Amino acid sequence: MSIKYIYWFAPYNLKCPSTKYRGKYPVDYLIDTIGIRCKFFYPEKSFKAMLKFCFMVASILFFRKKNSLLVIQKVCTNNRYAKTLRLLIKLKPTKGLYDLDDAEYIRYEKSTLEFFLKNCESVSVGSSALYDYVKPLNSSVFHQTSPVVLHYKQKIKRNKILHIGWVGDLGNGNTLSIPFSHKTNMFKLFFPELRKIDFPVKLTLVGVKNKHDIPLIKNYFKNKPHIKIEIPTNLDWENDAWIYSMIRDFDIGIAPMTNHLFNRSKSAFKAKQYLSTGVPTIACDVGDTNMYLKHGLNGFLVTEHFSYADAIKKISGMSDEDYFNLSTNSLNSRINYSMENYCLNLLNHFKT
Repeated sequence: MSIKYIYWFAPYNLKCPSTKYRGKYPVDYLIDTIGIRCKFFYPEKSFKAMLKFCFMVASILFFRKKNSLLVIQKVCTNNRYAKTLRLLIKLKPTKGLYDLDDAEYIRYEKSTLEFFLKNCESVSVGSSALYDYVKPLNSSVFHQTSPVVLHYKQKIKRNKILHIGWVGDLGNGNTLSIPFSHKTNMFKLFFPELRKIDFPVKLTLVGVKNKHDIPLIKNYFKNKPHIKIEIPTNLDWENDAWIYSMIRDFDIGIAPMTNHLFNRSKSAFKAKQYLSTGVPTIACDVGDTNMYLKHGLNGFLVTEHFSYADAIKKISGMSDEDYFNLSTNSLNSRINYSMENYCLNLLNHFKT
């Protein structure tokens, strides 16, 4: 049966990458390009938002559109928003989809998450590791890697001084998250390797929100004057043109990840952001990364026998021709995680 209408309930506001890239942007694409009618909602504390939420729930319960799909995205807390959606699935389970792109069962109590996994008709997941986790709970699970929005930003020229870049949220999160946090990834896996480089390098870190981390990072490289550290403080996360304009100036994008179950459950989104801009990428061979980053073709995979320092030196020493072969291959990989493929895969799952 073809889907004609979608009710979409996101977990957080648009500052959350999952809400944007697996929720709002696909909904906009479905509306503007495919012509699917959609209602999109994320929780807010305002009275107006609560009324809108109640109206959406009531309309599904009593006036649900024919050929409609109900999507609950990554809701796994036990607040009133989650409890109401649980009730909605109990009463209206048909054509209910739950979407999951992180191993939230590691960070949260599992009862709400596993309720949705067991009681929704289908589950879409962002990685192979999540597929393996969900399969015993719901046989109608399918893999949906997180898409990168079409942004038209492209790597054009190399910098005179090698420019290495990273984009994310450089924080530890809560205590439970420290072993797999971005801060741990950088200080444990990448920074020690960068210190081994003995030629001029510029490192840009986009996403250092804690002002106390800035002197900590600069102090780490204080005896390496040939490594210039740039940390933008005016961050405009909601503006994708700004993000990809920053990325396209990188000569190399990096995505270090410790080999932890939480990281193995990710969809290699950071690497896909770099690659989609034509920036050759160096990333740990963890989880789904090797589905999109091909060693020697559009970047390099860091393994036990091939380090970040090895990869940086290899890219730095390349001719322009060899470098832009990597760049072109990076751009050509976009089809594998395009918004079009993401949305068509979603609709085709319910057609069959």
